[in-house]
Amino acid sequence: LMADAQILRRNIFSESHGAYLLDLLALEILLKCCVVIETSVLERGHDYVKLFLKLSSSTRKRLIESAIARMGPTADFSDSCSLLALYGSNFVNLRYPYEEYAGMSEREYLQLGPEWIERGARVDEASFNFQPNELQGLLFALYAFTEERFTS
Repeated sequence: LMADAQILRRNIFSESHGAYLLDLLALEILLKCCVVIETSVLERGHDYVKLFLKLSSSTRKRLIESAIARMGPTADFSDSCSLLALYGSNFVNLRYPYEEYAGMSEREYLQLGPEWIERGARVDEASFNFQPNELQGLLFALYAFTEERFTS
């Protein structure tokens, strides 16, 4: 999935959030894999915080340290649970973006971006916040953790 997301990201004609959604799906699968490795229980759902908290505190710490080491100062992992809640929400809401904008005309929808930029493009006013550097760091850490467990 991560390799497929990379291909989509490199396509200059891509106009969707497909690559990001594939990364979020990879995050969910890798989180669930880590939980299975530690607990032998397959969890269901898209609550990434709940999944993360199923891991031992030492594993959580190790994953965040690995993500920090990978991304350095380009990412902020100080509130990993908020990040995971954001990613879980994005995974659900970006798959059905029309629900976010229900009741709007096409004209109103097309004005959202320019109006947001006119107001200063504040992240706290955005419909979606992607936090891509943090996501890439977590994907790296989760993948490394699962790969290590399966190859040892």
